[in-house]
Amino acid sequence: MMELLACPCCQHPLWDPVTVPCGHTFCKRCLQGAARGRCQVCRTKLKISGEQELRCNTLLSDLLDKCLDPHTKINRITRDLRHLIAQQKYEEAGKVACKAVTLAPQDVPLRILRSQVYVSLKQFPESLREADVICNLQPQDPDGFYRKGVALLNMEKKEEALIHFQHCMKLRPQFPEARQEIEQMLKDFGCPVPSSLADLLHEVSQYLKLSSVDITANVIPVHTSSIDVKLEDNEKTSLTEPPGNGMTKSADINQEQGKRKEPDEPAPPETYRLSKHFKLTDHEEDGTQKICPYPSLKDLLSLSDVECSLCIRMFLEPVTTPCGHTFCKECLLRCLDHQPYCPLCKQSLREYLRVGGYAVTALLMNLMETIFPSEMADRKQVHLTEIAELSNLVSNVPIFVCTVAFPGVPCPLHVFEPRYRLMMRRCLETGTKSFGMCLYESGKSFADYGCMLEILHLDYLPDGRSLVETIGKRRFRVLQRGQLDGYHKAEIEYLSDMKVEGEELDELQRLHDMVYQQLEECFSQQRGSLPRRIFMHHTSPPPKEDSIQASPDGPFWCWWLLSVLPLDPVYQTLIISMTSLKERLFHLKHILSVFLQSPS
Repeated sequence: MMELLACPCCQHPLWDPVTVPCGHTFCKRCLQGAARGRCQVCRTKLKISGEQELRCNTLLSDLLDKCLDPHTKINRITRDLRHLIAQQKYEEAGKVACKAVTLAPQDVPLRILRSQVYVSLKQFPESLREADVICNLQPQDPDGFYRKGVALLNMEKKEEALIHFQHCMKLRPQFPEARQEIEQMLKDFGCPVPSSLADLLHEVSQYLKLSSVDITANVIPVHTSSIDVKLEDNEKTSLTEPPGNGMTKSADINQEQGKRKEPDEPAPPETYRLSKHFKLTDHEEDGTQKICPYPSLKDLLSLSDVECSLCIRMFLEPVTTPCGHTFCKECLLRCLDHQPYCPLCKQSLREYLRVGGYAVTALLMNLMETIFPSEMADRKQVHLTEIAELSNLVSNVPIFVCTVAFPGVPCPLHVFEPRYRLMMRRCLETGTKSFGMCLYESGKSFADYGCMLEILHLDYLPDGRSLVETIGKRRFRVLQRGQLDGYHKAEIEYLSDMKVEGEELDELQRLHDMVYQQLEECFSQQRGSLPRRIFMHHTSPPPKEDSIQASPDGPFWCWWLLSVLPLDPVYQTLIISMTSLKERLFHLKHILSVFLQSPS
């Protein structure tokens, strides 16, 4: 399962994880060399303009900190540190070295690298202090004395530096760097440079005697049972002297450190020291104990580690912002409805909002599905239940309070209020693509009658606003009002025109044809007349339907006419409420008669 935490680029455990816009996560260092490249997973072009955009994913950083054992962390930092030094990025290497030593203050290889970085940064006193700590931690390690000699040499303390280079060669005769420094210094002093090691060290001793330098006073005494080491953060770590069994290599330092014990405190058992990273099983049949592999990620992580900070629930479709914070997609969009800033750090997300790229953070999704499969299934089920409730277009209809809409008539909208932006997204998410439109009415929030609208197309603008193309569907009557997350909702019943038969149908048909004939007369009027000016943007009225009772809302041309005529919206709402086509035609007949009789 630890393979889930591997970087797709370098295949090592992620370090300083950065989630790119396509939703995949890489080590920050891996991305720094791919600013104009493509994602190694989905091949999407990475549009990274600078390192300021490579913000670490804070949530994944915390999860990695819990999941990766100290040994893995230290190895990764050491590898990165060496890479930075090889690239001569000493400023960045210094920051990484300080972070590393804080994590593992007794790790000698890390301190050796930090001492080397200090020299490259010309911070020689800091390098010397670091070398002192190394010599105290590992008195038999020649690297500490070599680093101390380099620092002293750069501080123009050549005789003291020569002493430490000599001590380094005594601990490890095959140390070419130290020998090279000694030979160069002897040349500078005008002394002969013997070819054999024994003669070389003897020549150094003779020079130091002639220079009246006290060798023993300049080599750090380490023959004590406990040494107080002053660390960078002014903390003191009490260490004991390791067994003096000859030369100790730097690669064995961590193992030696694990064996040191406080003199007045009993050493913890070996099983306790390992229990932080391994589990012990019950006694086997042969009476021995067995060390199990590294604990699973489920033992290291809990549900609280994968909770959205906005809804305090398990992440659902988690997305990561350019500033490195992770939220549920829906939670983030609701925040962006109100203001284009990160809910946590308040960094501007205008560009993120403009691009509209909300790719799910793939690594986090994989972790949750692998570690918490049942909890993830429950979270999705809760979401589906919520969607099902929102999909009920009878008892839970979202209401857009704005104007009067009519069946079959287009109704373009400009949505900018946060509550209606949320409402539009939910209409699309539920799949209904529908909501109710009602006129505002004082004392009731909205009128008792309205029309359902279906979303045909929605265009998001760069600042989060949207242009929505809708068309009218069914009329309805409001039975009960309510609110949901700031916008109105209602329980409704749909309206249908009463059906007639026989003579009543014949009479209704004649009335229908007569009113339609009046409408055609309006189009035949001269351009200067009032009806012609009203219909000047239309070449002809909509055609008549074959059956006037085919639709529950009656003929479409009636609603088209109501949408074109300059009528009071309250009066339009009154006509919408009628369930008698005959009554509605009488109103239209009266209106058209007034227009036709009106002088130009």
